[in-house]
Amino acid sequence: MGRHVAPYEIQVQEDQTSERHATMTAIASDKKLFFASLLSFATGSMLVYLNCWLLTPPCYINVYTRTLGVENSKVPPGYTARAVLRPLKKEEERPLPSTPVYTGLIGEKPCECVGPWHQDFFSPAQWKIRQRNMEKCLKRYEARQIILKSIHSHVDGSSPISYPSHGLYVRPLRAVQLDGLRISWFDSKSIVTNTVHTVRLQCEKGFFRQLANVPSANVSGENTNDMTIQTTRPLLLNRQLRHFVYLNTEFDTNAFDLVKIHYKKFSITMPIHIRHRLIPWLYEQGGERIQDRVSVVVKTFLRYSNLRRLVRSVGELYPGTRIIVADDTPYQKFESFQGENTDHYMMPQFKGFFAGRNLGLSQVYTEYFLYMDDDHYLKPYTKLEVLVALLDRTDFHVVGGVYEDLEMFATTIRVLGDSEHACYEKLRGWYHTVPEFPGCYAVDHTENFFLASTAEVKAIGFDPHLAQSRLGHQEFFTSGLGKLRIAVCSNIIVGHNKTTEGVDVELYQKYRVTDKAYRNMRIRHHLFRDNLTCVGVKYPRNESLAQKVPTSPKEVKDRREMEGVAMLKELQDKTHPLHRYVYGKEEID
Repeated sequence: MGRHVAPYEIQVQEDQTSERHATMTAIASDKKLFFASLLSFATGSMLVYLNCWLLTPPCYINVYTRTLGVENSKVPPGYTARAVLRPLKKEEERPLPSTPVYTGLIGEKPCECVGPWHQDFFSPAQWKIRQRNMEKCLKRYEARQIILKSIHSHVDGSSPISYPSHGLYVRPLRAVQLDGLRISWFDSKSIVTNTVHTVRLQCEKGFFRQLANVPSANVSGENTNDMTIQTTRPLLLNRQLRHFVYLNTEFDTNAFDLVKIHYKKFSITMPIHIRHRLIPWLYEQGGERIQDRVSVVVKTFLRYSNLRRLVRSVGELYPGTRIIVADDTPYQKFESFQGENTDHYMMPQFKGFFAGRNLGLSQVYTEYFLYMDDDHYLKPYTKLEVLVALLDRTDFHVVGGVYEDLEMFATTIRVLGDSEHACYEKLRGWYHTVPEFPGCYAVDHTENFFLASTAEVKAIGFDPHLAQSRLGHQEFFTSGLGKLRIAVCSNIIVGHNKTTEGVDVELYQKYRVTDKAYRNMRIRHHLFRDNLTCVGVKYPRNESLAQKVPTSPKEVKDRREMEGVAMLKELQDKTHPLHRYVYGKEEID
């Protein structure tokens, strides 16, 4: 007789049996999934390996590939991220509309001629001869220049060659180690197969030399300008590159050699600047006073009453300051001002402005010089200490003041056009304020009252051509474009005496007032000298620069006087930014 089973026991037994069956089914499913994953991983790895062998470009070592946003990308330690970019869609390659305001700033601004053209002064035959002369002069001039923008180095974005993009410096006939030159990555295929890695270096004005021989690195072409390094071991390749030097063998005081470096399909150009060490021109000085650091240079002609006032004002406000006077007054009217602090040089008569400025500048042996016309004079509020402090504490070379009777004081100059058609654009205004010097602005051109660094201005000089004999001013500043940094301070005001007391007016006007023949000669000379095709824009009306203030000389002079007196009172305040330069014992850094 069989055992009677209660209904609930049968139900429990059935439930336990179903649970065991489900568990065994799940385990079997997990095993299948595990083996499928393992097989998928092995297959994927094999495909990646075959891809590295069979396809190009080759795989890189430790490449972590994942599709994600560039901004939020995080690469695991030990891996290098590689982005694969899809080509743009057709609609994404359509030309985009550009903003004319900004596209108009690209490249050179076209020249706008408003005055005579250079060729207008000559017949066709004469113009051809003049053009040939200009071309020959320009070719000789350019041969002596170092033009940095002509050294172009383009590197492929995926290039494995790392190097100092700004280049290296070496003294003439000396050597420099190629620091920073290396191969940054190698493909895995070449490592597995022991592929020979080859780096080739070429130059024009020197040789490559080996400091030490790295084992297993084969070097050919040592002590030549075309050298090759070969090795199957990437680390040894970079180690050998660290033990090479470039030796300059072709002397030049200031030149570039372009070292070309090739690895596989990649090439780069590394500039090496060959240059003598620059020697500074230092000026001994007895102290920190204006008298110890500044000389005054004056060019005069006949106007001795004005010159007397200038000399007196300098002696009263800055006693002991040396004044250098260059004088081309006719011999029969010459009056000597030679004195304890005044050196008066007699020039050949009627030589003019710039010849006299060159003479005066040649006799300066202080760090700075103050240029003044003979009808200028210092006033109590003409604080030269501010101008000296600005040159001391900034990288400017020239800083000017303002005339007491002239409204506008700041000018910018641009060279417009290209090598075939160029002219100047001269505008009233400034670029920006000079930090820590309120009332001072960066410009290209000041009036004829300025303080300057002697060494830098001597390197520019003044053109003594006859075209600058009666009128010479802008030409100095155009010669300094790109070479001199120039500022102007509207709160440094100089007196301007236009009286003709004791002056032979008729003789003065004969050699100083310009006529049409002189002006045409001046234009021809400047167009030739500066390689220009025409006279460009000069002081066009610009509403943004218009000042709603009195503009007559007398009204301007009265207002400047009030501004100068107010400036003196403000400088008494120790919190004024310029107080320490004028009244404090400010030490030069």
